[in-house]
Amino acid sequence: MEMTASELPPARQGRRYAFSLPATLWRYWATVYPRARSELRQWRRRALAIPDPALRGFACATLHDEDGNAEGAALLALAAPPAHRGRVVRLLVAVQVMYDYLDTLTEQPVADPLATSRRLHRALTDILGEAPAPADWYADYPYHADGGYLATLVDTSRTLLATLPARAIVAPGVRRALERAGESQSRNHAAMLGATELAPLAAWAGAQGSPAWALRWWELAAAAGSSLAAHALLAAGADPALTPSEADRIEAAYWPWVCSLNTLLESVADRGADAVSGNHSYAARYPSSAVAAERLGLIASQAAAAARTLPNPSHHAAVLAAMTCFYLSAPRATADRDLRSILEPVGADARLLGAAVRVHRRLA
Repeated sequence: MEMTASELPPARQGRRYAFSLPATLWRYWATVYPRARSELRQWRRRALAIPDPALRGFACATLHDEDGNAEGAALLALAAPPAHRGRVVRLLVAVQVMYDYLDTLTEQPVADPLATSRRLHRALTDILGEAPAPADWYADYPYHADGGYLATLVDTSRTLLATLPARAIVAPGVRRALERAGESQSRNHAAMLGATELAPLAAWAGAQGSPAWALRWWELAAAAGSSLAAHALLAAGADPALTPSEADRIEAAYWPWVCSLNTLLESVADRGADAVSGNHSYAARYPSSAVAAERLGLIASQAAAAARTLPNPSHHAAVLAAMTCFYLSAPRATADRDLRSILEPVGADARLLGAAVRVHRRLA
């Protein structure tokens, strides 16, 4: 009798999921990626029509620089049944485009960065509301005339979310994930802009976790700032057979483990750019690359173990491996040989890393 994924020895689990990665990526390139690119083109057209030149610049620059985030989020749509996959791709892209746009807006200097960011980030959770979205997201922001760009992102997300068969099951977890993301980003950017110290972010992040997780405060803050838990739950919401227990397991796998690894790897890849721009770098909080590799390896191991407990575990494991390879293909990460050790716990290897580098360079 064939053993289940959770019964396989760790080494064989890694090989099994490594073999599933090429098949997952083929399905992604063939069925999801073209749809994600089409959605991004539509949002670019909307961004170009924004009346205010500052907001138009922020929106267009974000779509140019961060389009890989939306493409990566769309990978989770492969978990959705084929009948719902197209609308799930649209939903995940819209939510991620909104998240990245808000991230860019709240990095700009304003009179009260924390309050302004919190108000702007309300747009994220407004996708879960029944009433029309409020019009005061920009109330504390120096620019307002976006031509309905943010409202369209919210309304599109809300409309698509309302069509998901298991919307009621995933909505509480989605709300928690988006509230955490908004709060983490708001506190992080307020510290980055000099409005507060890092201590409030550290205290808030520490209160979000469990002592059993043994995570450092910046590892929790990084997890809270990731949108991946929301995306995983949104994709799962397309499954009419989803149970509350399965939704809880998905949320527990992504928060904090997959989300923490996501943001920390992104921080590793962006460390050089962050040093130039002055952005707060989570990765820079580790005293050395060896310590960073050790901690990220431990988090990756927890993320991989959690992925094996989920419905369709090979899909979530493949998503985890693809995400890890993508960020480790960045020049800053590729040059750091200590980080290669992170590939093993997620079931990837150096050959997959090399393939990711080649694909990334062709698409850049």
